[in-house]
Amino acid sequence: MSINMFDMKKSNAQTVLRALCSCKTSTTKELAQATGLSFATVGNILNSFVESGEAIPGELVSDTGGRPSQAYTFNAEYAHVLALSAQVRNGENIILACIGNLYGEVVWQTEQCFDRIQLASFNVMIDSCLQAYPTIRILSFSLPGVERDGVILANDYKELEGASFTDHFQSRYQMPIIVENDVNIAVFGYGRNINPDSVIVGIYFPKYYNPGAGIMIDGKILKGASGYAGEVACLPLGIDWLSIDYENPQEAGSAIIKVISAFSGIVNPSHVVLYGDFFTDALKETIRQTISTQSMRDIFPSIAYKSNLDSDIISGLIVRAVSAYQAGLRTK
Repeated sequence: MSINMFDMKKSNAQTVLRALCSCKTSTTKELAQATGLSFATVGNILNSFVESGEAIPGELVSDTGGRPSQAYTFNAEYAHVLALSAQVRNGENIILACIGNLYGEVVWQTEQCFDRIQLASFNVMIDSCLQAYPTIRILSFSLPGVERDGVILANDYKELEGASFTDHFQSRYQMPIIVENDVNIAVFGYGRNINPDSVIVGIYFPKYYNPGAGIMIDGKILKGASGYAGEVACLPLGIDWLSIDYENPQEAGSAIIKVISAFSGIVNPSHVVLYGDFFTDALKETIRQTISTQSMRDIFPSIAYKSNLDSDIISGLIVRAVSAYQAGLRTK
């Protein structure tokens, strides 16, 4: 089998870039040891990174009294990623936009209200962000609905349904596009700080719409055969979620415990995170006391409560986008 030298060089460059990003600052010798590549190969790659601006030459570092070595610092501001989250907050349609550097740190953010969420709404936000940071290389989106093969199949924002979402933004901005369900990517972001072998379920209760859930198993989001995994409204629980009084601990707690129990019996999560702005101490206690049977208590997961999805969504989107950049999807 022939070896494609271009692919090999690209793979080696990505390997060195990831190692330098992880170390933040390193020498050629240290990177060669970390990657298993030759000193000469790593040196040539670092020279190309300095020319492109992806690495910055630093101070000379003395290595056990020997000849000083050139240190290189990963340039986290060489390129940026943009995370956009469409959501309803206090009854208003909001698009939150956050720009992250290549360390995954948020360096700038803005948000705007819209009467309706349309493709053009995202154009407004992206154009504004590109003016501030023309170094954006990847766009990542969070939507409350189902996307498959770049097409929006179902969405809380009805004007997005049927839209060729990915094609629209790839054509307009000529860069890679990532589209994720909002709860899925929130669970992915939340799970970054938990054992990667865990089974995690996140359930979001937006009050104005049906709840949605995200399932992460061994670090991977479970989307299902057609992207509908986690659609709580599809569970035969006999609950009209749009008429629930979330301020009533007994009514809301009884409904929520049924959802947790359903997921506990199906995927047996170790952690469940509940997203909503109505989880009072009284409601949390009702949920704790409503676990119906000993067998359910034996498998019941640990519960965490968060008032909104924002931080976990942005964390998840930026991590996904930076990973895509490091995997070679970046454009120059």
